[in-house]
Amino acid sequence: MDSLHYLLMKSHACFSRQVVSRAQRELGLSPGQPKVLDSLMDHEGCDQKTLAAHCEIEQATLGSILSRMEEKGLVQRQRQPGNRRSLFVYLTPEGRGAAQAMREIFRQEEEAAARKLTPEQKEALRALLQQFCQGLAPEEQEVEIV
Repeated sequence: MDSLHYLLMKSHACFSRQVVSRAQRELGLSPGQPKVLDSLMDHEGCDQKTLAAHCEIEQATLGSILSRMEEKGLVQRQRQPGNRRSLFVYLTPEGRGAAQAMREIFRQEEEAAARKLTPEQKEALRALLQQFCQGLAPEEQEVEIV
């Protein structure tokens, strides 16, 4: 099994398993919450629709993830003056601490996964994956790789 789709799926599944396991064990986070915290570090105060797009998940799924995160005191959703329809998502101080801890877990797990690659190979892999993602996007849509 060395097709590109299989290797991408296997890489993602193995990496995600490691990250989710540590997030649950060390921070008490459930699946979906780590990527939301990470995304909010760069896009805090965005509306739920934008956050769902950044996290590559459905808005309904994000809504349930955010409800659990609100109950744990990690995020808060607020309306902004002049916009009664959208909820905007902010990290609480506890959420910011968890997000910073998640960033360290992501960094450590990425380092462990790439331990057999040279720095040049890591950069080449990053560039190739960015190009791959661009190829998956519709022509008129540019893919933002964060």
